[in-house]
Amino acid sequence: MIGLAPGCRQKDDQPSSSGQLWKPKKGTSYVDGLPSEIIWLKDGAEMVLVPGGEFLIGKEREKGSLPPFYIDRFPVTNARYKKFVKETGHRVPFAKQKWAKKLNWRRKNYPKGKAKHPVVLVSIQDAADYCKWAGKTIPTEERWEKAARGTDGRVYPWGNEFDENKCNTHFSGIGTTTPVDRYPQGISPYGCYDMAGNVWEWTIGRLGAFVRGGSFFDGDAEVICDVRVRPQSPMTTKSNNIGFRCCWVPRR
Repeated sequence: MIGLAPGCRQKDDQPSSSGQLWKPKKGTSYVDGLPSEIIWLKDGAEMVLVPGGEFLIGKEREKGSLPPFYIDRFPVTNARYKKFVKETGHRVPFAKQKWAKKLNWRRKNYPKGKAKHPVVLVSIQDAADYCKWAGKTIPTEERWEKAARGTDGRVYPWGNEFDENKCNTHFSGIGTTTPVDRYPQGISPYGCYDMAGNVWEWTIGRLGAFVRGGSFFDGDAEVICDVRVRPQSPMTTKSNNIGFRCCWVPRR
């Protein structure tokens, strides 16, 4: 566990009261008594159920097993992060370097036209603070990977062959973030968007913080589901291509 500030550590068990934290998405199906899709009331995020059970993990596709959990369908967007900033007074995404000039928030507002883009310039601590405010957690590496590749150990969220039309990578030629719902053809087996490309995402591993999923800077080798990168200084690292999504484990 990385050294998150007091009160920001991961807590797997959260109250599962529908009336307080979430509501089932209209028309959703149920798996083992749990709705497949929910709306998280605090931040308005859509979350999808990843059913419990065995799956294949890592480059060697070793067997793993997890209880059921929910994960955000999309990375946290600038619009959702603004709600968090407004309610808590948390610092806005900002970096002093010249490359960050077009991405920095001004007067607590994100760059124009970027409401549905993933929030960037956020450290692992910023991500943890958002998750604490929302009543959720940063995904563990295992949960993130299962949500990205399902149970069959596939290479990419959509299958085993790279397709540059299913994600925002170096090959797209865009060179920056895109709206989180731009690539519906690249969703994971559970319906998660952008788990390959657009931005790397913060996760928690046994040895600390890692980013997963690759970004718009990267090629087909970096957006593979099992690729993991550990930033040198995760508590202070802020990048134009690192964001995050949230996770929640229901108490059964």
